[in-house]
Amino acid sequence: MTKVSGFSLMETLAALALLALLLLGVFASLDTIARSTHSSLAATERLDQMRAAQNYLRRALSGALPYPWALGKDKQVVVFRGDGQGATFVSPGPGYLANEGLQLQTLSLVGEPGDQRLVIAFAPLPTRSGAGVVPASPETLLEHIASGRIVYGGSDAHGRVLPWRTSWSDEQRMPTMVGIELTLRHGLRWPTFVVPLRMDPGAVNDREAYVRLAATGATP
Repeated sequence: MTKVSGFSLMETLAALALLALLLLGVFASLDTIARSTHSSLAATERLDQMRAAQNYLRRALSGALPYPWALGKDKQVVVFRGDGQGATFVSPGPGYLANEGLQLQTLSLVGEPGDQRLVIAFAPLPTRSGAGVVPASPETLLEHIASGRIVYGGSDAHGRVLPWRTSWSDEQRMPTMVGIELTLRHGLRWPTFVVPLRMDPGAVNDREAYVRLAATGATP
């Protein structure tokens, strides 16, 4: 009688069990790699967004001009308005608005406490022949902000240096520095961010501005 060689049922089951354990380990490793890659890509995306926001803010704030864009309640021209949650100023817009010239820009912290966004809105400036300022839909610069505020430094009309503050009360003058203090979620660190404004804060053409703004009815 010829003896047939081969694997027994128990040997086959043991081999299949070992193969299943091996495949389980491979799938677990692939899942770990996928999760790590996704986390790294998300962190890189958040870092890129933060850098893009800083680059734009540095360019917009350093290029801010003492250009009157409204008349205050006392009929004095307004060139800059700011508090802890927002600032409005005139500066060249981003590239896609280059043909529109200077833009009235409003930087704001919006959203619920613990999950805010830093946004920027653009609007055309009032002219003698044009309409008044019409706010545009804001664009998001940075998301997932736990808390934040905007601070201002500068001097008064007599040249006295003012301490940092969360509200800029002299709307007829520009601050000389603007700081943005943020605490970000997801462990991302926002470094100390202060932008000096290049223009003379008192260089305002009041007479021409008043005629132009009065003709358009521009108000705060």
